[in-house]
Amino acid sequence: MKIELSELAEKYKFISGKFESNYFDQHHIEWLNEVSSTMAIVEKNILDNIFNRIIVADYQNSGKGRFERSWESPIAKNLLFSVPIKINSQYLHRIPVISTMSVLDTVKFFLNKNKTISIKWPNDILVNENKISGILIKTHTDNNESIINLGIGLNVNTSSYDYENSNFNATSLKIENGSSLDLKHIFYKLIMSLSDNFQTNYNDLFNLWKKNILIPKKNISIEEPGSLNRIYCKPLEVNNKGLLVVETEKGNFLELTSEEVTFHD
Repeated sequence: MKIELSELAEKYKFISGKFESNYFDQHHIEWLNEVSSTMAIVEKNILDNIFNRIIVADYQNSGKGRFERSWESPIAKNLLFSVPIKINSQYLHRIPVISTMSVLDTVKFFLNKNKTISIKWPNDILVNENKISGILIKTHTDNNESIINLGIGLNVNTSSYDYENSNFNATSLKIENGSSLDLKHIFYKLIMSLSDNFQTNYNDLFNLWKKNILIPKKNISIEEPGSLNRIYCKPLEVNNKGLLVVETEKGNFLELTSEEVTFHD
C-alpha cells in the first residue's frame, strides 16, 4: 500500500499538528504486509540509487537489531520502518541524537505525563527503565555525502504476554496507557518529529538529549587496538560529541562509538 505524507497530515494535523517545513516532502511511503526486514529493502533501494522511499511493515520475518541480533515483533502490533536520509558527512554524528530525541518526543506525546522516559545510550528508548523502542543506523559514505538507512522499531500495541519469553524488560504504549493506538497516527507524529529535529538548532537539541541520556550501568568490552583481544571498560559519561567515555582496567580513558561497544552483565 502506498501512502503520501500529505494524506496522513490531512487526517492527523488537528490532533498532532502539521509540518512547518517538511524535511521528507520528496519521500514516498510504502506500507507493506510482510517483509524480510525494512532495513534490507531500504539497503537495496540505496544500492539502486533510490533514496526517497520510506518502508513500513506490519511484520518482519528476519528483523535484525544491533550486531545482527534478532528483532521479533507480532504481526501488525508495532511500528516498524526504515527511512533513507541524505546528509553531509560532517553531520553524521548528529543522527543518533536526532533520531532518539524524535522517538522520545513521540513517546512522550502519546503517554501519560507521570512516566519516566529516557534514552539508554546509544539507541534505546526506555519507559520506567523498560525498553519501548530501538533504533538501527547504517551508513553509506561517498566523499562529503552520506546516505543513512535509519531503522526504527517502536512497541505500540503489544501486551505483556507478548514479552513473556523476552530476555530483556520491554513495554509498549498500550501497556503503559491501557488502550490500543493507531499505528498510522504514531508514524505520522514520529516522521513529523524527525522532520522538526533535523531542522531545529542542533546545540539546543543536543543539550536536551544529554538531559535525557542514561549512562550504561553494565561493564562493556571492546576490541583492543591492533589485536583480536577484548578489554573490559567502565562507562563514565557521554561527551559533547555523543561518544561514550570509558576507563579501561589499566586506567586509560577512551571515547567510543556505539559500533565499538558490547555490553555485558
